[in-house]
This record gives sequence, structure tokens and C-alpha cells, in this order.
Amino acid sequence: MTRPRSGGCRPSSDGETTLTTRVGRSRLLLLRARARAGLLASAAATVAVALATVCLVVARLARAVADAGDPPPPGVPAAEVAAQVERGAAALASAAPALVLMVAILAATAVAQLARLVTAAREHETITLRARGFSSAQAWVTDAAEGALVTVAGAVLGVPLAAVLAAPAGASAVDVVVAWPWGLATGVVLAIVFAVSLRRGARGRASARVTRATTGAAVVSVLLASALVVWQLPLARGTGFDPIVAVAPAVVLMAGALVALALFGLAAIAAARPAAALPAVQPSYPARQVARRIPIYAVAVLLVALTVAQAVFASAYSATWTAMTTDSAAVRAGADLRVDLSPQAATPADVGAAGSVPGVTASAPALLGEVEIGDDEVSLAAVPVSSLAVVSAAGGLVDRAAVEAAAETDGTVTAEPVPLGEGASGLRVSVRIAADHDRPSQVTLVAVLLDAAGTPLRLRLEGEARPDADGSQVLTAEAALPDGTTPWRLLAIGVGRVRSPISVGMQLTLASVEAVGGGRLEVEAEATLEPGTDDIVLWLADGGQTGGGGSDAAALPVAVVASRDLTERLGIAEGGAFEFRYAGTGRRGNAVVSSIAEVVPGAASSRAFFAPLETLLVSQLQRDPSFVSPNSVWAAGDAAARDGVSAVLGDRPVMTAAPDVVADVVRALVPGWWIATAGATALALVAAFAIVQTLAIARRRELGVLRALGITAAAQGRMRAAELSGVLGGALVLGGVVGLLASWLIVPDLVRAVTPGILSAAGGITFSAAPLGFALLALTAGLAVIVVAASLGVARAARTQTVTEESR
Repeated sequence: MTRPRSGGCRPSSDGETTLTTRVGRSRLLLLRARARAGLLASAAATVAVALATVCLVVARLARAVADAGDPPPPGVPAAEVAAQVERGAAALASAAPALVLMVAILAATAVAQLARLVTAAREHETITLRARGFSSAQAWVTDAAEGALVTVAGAVLGVPLAAVLAAPAGASAVDVVVAWPWGLATGVVLAIVFAVSLRRGARGRASARVTRATTGAAVVSVLLASALVVWQLPLARGTGFDPIVAVAPAVVLMAGALVALALFGLAAIAAARPAAALPAVQPSYPARQVARRIPIYAVAVLLVALTVAQAVFASAYSATWTAMTTDSAAVRAGADLRVDLSPQAATPADVGAAGSVPGVTASAPALLGEVEIGDDEVSLAAVPVSSLAVVSAAGGLVDRAAVEAAAETDGTVTAEPVPLGEGASGLRVSVRIAADHDRPSQVTLVAVLLDAAGTPLRLRLEGEARPDADGSQVLTAEAALPDGTTPWRLLAIGVGRVRSPISVGMQLTLASVEAVGGGRLEVEAEATLEPGTDDIVLWLADGGQTGGGGSDAAALPVAVVASRDLTERLGIAEGGAFEFRYAGTGRRGNAVVSSIAEVVPGAASSRAFFAPLETLLVSQLQRDPSFVSPNSVWAAGDAAARDGVSAVLGDRPVMTAAPDVVADVVRALVPGWWIATAGATALALVAAFAIVQTLAIARRRELGVLRALGITAAAQGRMRAAELSGVLGGALVLGGVVGLLASWLIVPDLVRAVTPGILSAAGGITFSAAPLGFALLALTAGLAVIVVAASLGVARAARTQTVTEESR
């Protein structure tokens, strides 16, 4: 028995024949590829764009992590900066796969459709090869090889393209090369999709029912997955990889695009029925063609709608992320610039030094701390009413008018400090002392002053007591005003007993108060220094509410702006009162809620209240001769001034209203979304062009028939333009609706999930109009070029097309 030669057919073991060609398998593959070079080139271009986009996205995110914290914020240790970068990278790890997944979905959809178009174009060739014994295994090997060649060709084009576009994308060619695992994974996925789609398309009608069932199950699965994402996303937090965050945008956008595709099909069928009743060829003919060819147009509609939806989503994400992170950072900082000085106090010199830094427009002291209400720890923030301009509005989250109104609430503490005048250089105080004993104790005088920014200062007055004719003594003491922001105001005058074995009661009368270099102040007060008492407030600028001397029973509550979280915890509303304790001091206070706010600027927790610093000081002095000094300096101005502010305040860390290092890392998702959108636009245009061109080839026979019916070539071109414009225009509109709906559903929750530190009060959706408009304009212009080219091609082909025997 002799072997058959390699040019004929030999019987197989089961009696069937298998194809053996004079040319080898590689030659067959080459011939098949040449015959469909246009579609395969489109597939290679799709792979190239997908690989380039994935590499650019990953490279941009990697560059953001590498550059974060360089240069480090002033006053922040390197170890803390590294920890913040690590937290940002962990948050980025959850959201980064979403970008790659979106590109992969678009590219896989386009590649699958191109593979089906290749299969449709090879229908007769496939039948012939089957008839000659081309086995299923050989077909799988050939299709896999073709998919691999398409992917390799795409990689050869895509990687250099990504390297060229790296710099405009904010990365480098080295970053692109480092991202090779992501590109390799994308290429392998697309090669598999291409090969499988070739095989599924070759099976044709035999598997149509199974394909429809599989497609229906996939659609249901995507819709259920999107519902799960919308339900679970509010619970996600950006502390590491989270599968819900990773798939949320892709799943929701894909579900919306599938719904849009279904609506497009229904609309096309509904529009075709009334159009068919019209006597004119146009618009009845284009409308009926769209209804008949929905399976062919479906992928183009899906890709265009998904691209538009992604552009809208990227616009919403970028603008919403910027607003939410900026507002949250502003609320958390309380001002544009903030330096915490604890355990030291903020002095008038500190506030003045911060205000003198170039780029700073105003500065003020602030008191930040923890107080106790029952068993709860609550944050306290206080800023002088005279300096409320330094408090950040935080995009409207902070109501500064509410704090100002709190200082004027009836039945609460008021502060009415007395101005010393612009020309004052010192303060002189005289006190008459009448003792219950012949030898009164020695006393000292202390004045509590406020500078123009509202910074409190204890000023010790020096002087001697002299006997008076009535047997009493008159102590006159004075001191020069320190450096600070003028003009100064007088808040209180205190008397302290010098320690001695004898402690007698004394009647104290404020004889005169004079601003040196100014004039006499209208200040009067009397008080009793009881035996055993060392200090007393002789006069207090509280509008005569306590009559001087201080009395805990007579102390009025402070009007405060409380957070909603705090009022809900306490179970009170506006007008409700509560008692609090200053943590670590044993000092107490009473407060009345004048208004309720969603957030409290500068507070460390959501349970907090905000009080005017002047009234808080008066409240403390009503109960005790001492007070809790402000421990923070707030300033309004440019964030670039933080280096100067840090330098004048001892190189301390400066918190700004701008996002921190963690947010700077996560910020890379904003350009990442736009890079992915640009790649999606290119993918949609390449696929749409290939689909339209293939459709034109498949429908070439009808041109002669229409010409024979009297439809001119120009009219046929216009009908094809109307047909494509209706399809692509409808996809643009549906994609916009899908993008808006998806943004409304998940963008705020997605921002919170991927960015640590976003406040619950920060919310709402905004859009970046300029980049969105540019993206839509680029996509629309590209589609318009495709429509015009197709229209001109149809008109040109219709001039020479004739009716063949097959068409008859």
C-alpha cells in the first residue's frame, strides 16, 4: 500500500476525506488573509488602539504614584508622606481595573463584530473548505493563528503608538514599557475573542438558537450585576482592591448600553411601519433597511452609545471628584491654610506673622479641641466673628452667616470688647482696694486683650499700690501693648492675689481704665475677692450680663452651630441646649443650638459644633478667671503660600484646602478616564468604519436595482447618508442618556469608594463641559466623515452598477 501524495485526498480512518493542499497551511492562511485584508487590518488597528490605550492608562496611573509627595509638603515627615502615598496607591488599586475593563469591553466588542464580518465575507469559502474535508480542529488552529497574527500586528503598531503618546498623556516611554503585562493580557484576551468569534460565525445558522439563548443569558447577567453594583457600591471604601469598585463603571455602563440597544431596535421597528406606508422611497426605504439590518447595525450602535456614555461618565467623574475632594479638604482644614500649634497657644505674633506672608490675604486664631457631652467625644471649633472671612465656604457646604448670627442670639453670651483706639500704645488701670483687715494682701492686675484678628492675650500690668485718704489703697498698673495686629480691644480685667500666709477679703472697685496714647475708657466694675480666693475677674466685656466677678450660676449659654450628626445623637433640634466639658481641664460650659449645619469647618469628626471665639472666651471667663487659648492659625490665601506660612511658624506642617497626598494619587483617575475615553472614541470610529464599509460591499447588488427603478445615484447616496445618520445619531443620543443615568447612579458613591476622606455631606453631580464637548465633537466629526464617505461611495458605485442575473 502506498502513501497518497500531498496534492490529493486520502481516506481517513472513518472513511471520510480530509483536505491536503498543494500549498501548506501557512500558505492557505496567507491567501485567506489577503482576500480579507481590509477587515483584518481594521481588527489589527482595533487591537493596536486597545493596547495603546491600556498601556497609556496604566503608565499614567503608575507615574502618578511615583511622583506623589515630590516635593513633600512642608513640615511633614518623609515617613508620613510615604504612608500617605501607600494609602493612595491602595485606593487606586480598586479603581484602576475599571479603566482597563472599559477599554477591553469596547475592543472585544469591536473585534468580535469584525470577526463575524470576516466570517460572513468568507461564507462561500468556508462551505467549499468543509466540502473538501477541512476539519473542525484544522479550522480552530487556523482561526487561532489568524487571531494571534492580528494581535501581533496590533501590538507592533500599538506599543510604539503608546510610546509616542506617553508624554502628552503625562507619562514616559519607560512607563509604557513597564505596563507590558497589562498590554499582554489585553492582547491575549482580544486574540481569544477574535478566534472564538470566527468559529462561532462559521457555524452559522446551526448555532443561531444557542447563540440567542447565550446572548439573552449574558444580557440578564449584566443587568443583575449592575443592580448588585448599585446596591453594594455605597458600602465600598478605597482601602485596597474591591471587586465591586473594579467592575462598577463597566457593568453599569454596559447594562445601560444594552438597554439603549434594545430601545434602538424597538424604535427602528416602530418607525419602519409608518414609513413603509408612505409612497415615497425616502424615508420609507432607509427606515425599512435599518429595521431589517438591526443585527448588523447593533454593534455600531452599541459601540457608539457606549463611547458616548463613557465620555459623559468621565466628565461627571472628573468634575464631581474635583468638587467633592476639594470641598471635603476645605471643610476638614477649615481655611485655605491651617497650622496647628498644640500644645502651644496661637499668639498675636503667630497670627500676624502668618498674615504677613505673600499670598495670604487674612489670618486668624482658631480653637480646635475635643469636648465631652455625656460619654461622647465631640469636636469643637471656634473662630472670631471678626475674622470669619478666613473660614472656607467649601463650595457652599459651610454657612458663615450662621456662625455670625449665632453671636447675636438672644439669651446667650454676648461679647462686647472695648476698643483701645488706633493710637493706643499701652493700657493703664487703677483699682481701689478696701480690705477687711489692716494689712490687705498684695494683688496684681491682668488684662485680657484681643487684637484686630480676635487673638486673645493675657497682659500683665505692673504698678504699685498707694494708700488713699479714706484708708483704702489705689493700685495703678500699666503695660505697653505687644506687637500684634492693631487696633486692640479690651475683653476683661482680672485681679490676682499674691500668695501670702494671710488671706483676707477685699472690696475691689475699678477706678479708671485708660488707653495710653488714647483716652479714658468707659469701664466700671466692682467685685469682692473672698478670703481663700486667689483670682477673680473684676470686669468682663459681656454687656453687664454677670455684673463682674464671675458667677457660674449667672453664666449664660453659648450659641453654637451644631452638626446634624451631633443633634441627631443628642436628640435635639434648633433651640435645644446641652452641657459640655472641655477635655482634660475639668472646665464646663453650656450651649444652645442656634442652627444646624451638615458640616463644621475644621472639626475632626462629624459630631461637632462651631462657636464664635469671642463669646466662647466670655463664657469661660464668666465661670473662671482663666480661659482655653486658641491653638491653631487659619489663613485665607493661595495654597502656594504654604511654604512661607510653614517657615514663619517654625516649619510646622500646613494643612491646606487642597486635596492631600492621598487624593493627589487618586487624582490620576481623572486623566485616566479621559485617556480611556479617547481610546474608546478611536475604537468606535475604527469599528464603525469597518462595519459601514462591509455593509456597503454586501449591499452593492441593490444599487443596480434601485437605479433600474429610477432612483438616481445622488438620491441613493442621500438615502444611505440618511440611514447611517439616523442610526449613528440615535446611538449618540441614547449614549448620552445612558451616561447621564449611570453618572447619577454611581458617580458620587464611586468617588467616595476610591478616595479616602470624602465627607458624607459632599455630594451632587457636576460635569466638565469643555472636555466633554471636545470628546463628543471629535466622535461626531469622525462619524460624520464616515457617513459622508459612505454616501459618496454609494453614489459613485450606483452610477456604474447594473442589474445582474442573480439580482433578477
